[in-house]
Amino acid sequence: MRDHASKPGMQLADLSVADLGAGFRSGAFSPVDALESAFARVDAFQGQVNALVFQDRETSRAMAEASAQRFRQKSTLGPLDGIPVSVKDLTPVAGWPNRRGSRALPMDVPASADAPATARLREAGAVFVGKTATPESGSRIVTRSAVHGVTRNPYAPDRTPGGSSGGSAAALALGMGTLATGTDGAGSIRIPAAFCNLTGLKPGFGRVPAWPPSHFMPHSVTGPMARCMDDLVAMTEVMARADPRDPFGWPVPFDAAQAAVPVGGRRVALSYDLGTGRAPDPEIRSALEAVADALSDAGVEMELASPRWPVPPSEPFEVFWTTSYAGFLDLYPEHQAREMDPLLHDITARGRACDTLTYHRALNDRLAITTESHAFLTRYDAILCPSVIGPAFDIEADAPPGETPDDWSWSPYCYIFNMTGQPALAVPAGFDLGGLPLGVQLAARTGREELLLSLGSAVEARLGLLDRRPPMLVDSQ
Repeated sequence: MRDHASKPGMQLADLSVADLGAGFRSGAFSPVDALESAFARVDAFQGQVNALVFQDRETSRAMAEASAQRFRQKSTLGPLDGIPVSVKDLTPVAGWPNRRGSRALPMDVPASADAPATARLREAGAVFVGKTATPESGSRIVTRSAVHGVTRNPYAPDRTPGGSSGGSAAALALGMGTLATGTDGAGSIRIPAAFCNLTGLKPGFGRVPAWPPSHFMPHSVTGPMARCMDDLVAMTEVMARADPRDPFGWPVPFDAAQAAVPVGGRRVALSYDLGTGRAPDPEIRSALEAVADALSDAGVEMELASPRWPVPPSEPFEVFWTTSYAGFLDLYPEHQAREMDPLLHDITARGRACDTLTYHRALNDRLAITTESHAFLTRYDAILCPSVIGPAFDIEADAPPGETPDDWSWSPYCYIFNMTGQPALAVPAGFDLGGLPLGVQLAARTGREELLLSLGSAVEARLGLLDRRPPMLVDSQ
């Protein structure tokens, strides 16, 4: 167990899943106390970062009190019972609105049912703190929408937290919940995690069940975000449980014990550009080397190597990205579609211009890319590579300095694993000279989430980066 409770300035909102559970069981504090600590963080910092877009404190408190009653009766539901969790506003929570960052969708229409991820968390006794900000329908790498405004980075409010799970990242970094859900269709968990000193898992397609079916399948998945690897393991074990509504869901359970197996003897490839030809900034290169050294220290055999893609991965990805949004926008009546982000209409126009031959060529290209990625990872247990080209950029921008917004050429690393369906793990990797977080990713073959988490834990144990909290949080205590 990570002994957070003994560290100066630590409050319940800062504690890990294991530390909170130990306190609940001993009677030192209750799930109600943990929720109120999370609410105190919302009250203190929401005005500075704009992380949450919906709260229903009466319902949240009822969930916490029900958990407290289970602890009094010694009838708890597992490690996540009583743990505060924030939920990205692309993921339905029964009885709460699911506005998806859109002014076209009403605030007063609640979701009729939980998504599988939130259903499993509810069944495990988790306490929902609120819904977190997202750009409209997850369409940006920053978190900004016409209906909710701009979400800021807790480590530097003049910088973006990334997107599209930027609200979850900002909330999590500040203790507005011990855990958070995200979604990832092109890097939307891994990019905010890199910008906010967090870990997060893009599970392989089907590992975390999804419903209702989406135009963004199989690229987009729902996954866990956390402040330490142990918490991420506990959340993954719950979210990966089966749901009969998902015909693509895996029948194979997640094995948390395998996520704790020592990594000595594993082979990991280190790639500075993931075979894309786009080198990251020097600080990311240094961060990759720090993580590689940590893995080597844990007994991992590191080797410099990159996949050789049969076609540039950006070409099929552009087809899938644009045609998915074209299909999505077609689901709405014209009066609602008109209210949606102009960026969605731009993406949709590109998608509608795609002909059938181009789309089928993209399908073939995706198969070839997936084949190469899986073949490469038969020679290695995992690959260590960038997730972003540099630290978080200016809050007013949609891309780093000198880069073109809505052009994935500056962010070429994450979406490859969305196309191949393989799991990828966000790994905190240090800070630049200005104190901005740096992150990288580890990816593995399909079905190897447990291995990725064990590698991430080895890095965490040696670099110890996750205890460095946002300056605004430190200054307030």
